[in-house]
Amino acid sequence: MTDKSTSFAQVFAFGLALAILGACGESDSTTQESVAESSLTESSLSLADVCPSTVVIQTDWFPESEHGGLYHLMGDDAIASKDTGAVVGSLVVQGKSTGIDLEIRAGGPFLESPVVTEMYQDDSIIFGYVGTDVAITRYTDAPTLAVFNALNVNPQVLLWDSTKHPTAKTVADAAQSVKTFYVYGDPAWMRYFVSQGLIKQDQIDSNYKGNLLLSTEDAAHQGFATSEPYKYANLESGPIATGYQLIHDAGWNSYAQNLAIRKDRLDELRPCLERIVPLFQQAQLDYIAEPSRANAIIVATVKTYDSWWSQSDGDVANGATSQVDLGIIGNGGTATFGDLEETRVNDFIAKASPILREQGLDIADITATDISDNTFLDISITYQG
Repeated sequence: MTDKSTSFAQVFAFGLALAILGACGESDSTTQESVAESSLTESSLSLADVCPSTVVIQTDWFPESEHGGLYHLMGDDAIASKDTGAVVGSLVVQGKSTGIDLEIRAGGPFLESPVVTEMYQDDSIIFGYVGTDVAITRYTDAPTLAVFNALNVNPQVLLWDSTKHPTAKTVADAAQSVKTFYVYGDPAWMRYFVSQGLIKQDQIDSNYKGNLLLSTEDAAHQGFATSEPYKYANLESGPIATGYQLIHDAGWNSYAQNLAIRKDRLDELRPCLERIVPLFQQAQLDYIAEPSRANAIIVATVKTYDSWWSQSDGDVANGATSQVDLGIIGNGGTATFGDLEETRVNDFIAKASPILREQGLDIADITATDISDNTFLDISITYQG
């Protein structure tokens, strides 16, 4: 049972830390000048007349740099709770109030069911993190509509010890000398790699636990280019150099972290979407331009949750930098930042549907417009790189 007095102390400390951060940020003209210029007008910042009083976003994991754009919108009055696994505060844009609150809910152990299921069980959730492959998988029973994509490239990778496998540059290369690839469960992208001849089925172990197992075993495992290579390079027991390939570059090019709504709520949420989606676009770009404040909130939130997951200042700083250096963040094939390109989504649907059906899933015959909608994006907001 949770100690309520301890929880209160953590919440109070978190709020105090953010107040100090906010005071420092207000006096830092360099930070303010580094924030990307916004095309947003004063009137577009007011959301109270079109959005719920609290916009709830259900993420798929603990707070991390990949969620940076959301935390960039969190006000200095934010309060995190270990009991709920959520952080709540004013929704602000470049220091200006929008008149509503933002609640960011953690995933992982705080979720009792998948994100899409939670969205259909809890009407307070406005947006959920729904990858393109998940949207295809759940379309028949719980259709969702992606309205913004923060990461043009999925940061997920398969990685291995490059010292032990110096010639391996790709997943197919690594499969020639690495005996076992550890993954969570039965991911469709691994089935795709098997179908393409990149990996053999008997090389796959579905019992990965999320640990840094390269420190104890000569194997490969799934992870994120924005996280594990840095963690391995900074192990207290001694650094490990990693080789890896993005699953995107290996052919599984879904959009990984889309902000999606329940499709049956489109008309209801339309006025809010028209105003808030451009704020998500700009917030992600502002975060990449100056991530330090949002990173501090992420680190403080993770500490409050007091779980097995940890994030250091170095972890989140590396995560933000890696998104730029590795091309994780970008415009894609159009000048508009955050869109889901119809051709790419349709190509992925054609690629993924047979694999998903092999898993025994009921996959509908759909196209990109069934699961994505770019109409709420501000086409003038672009990543300058």
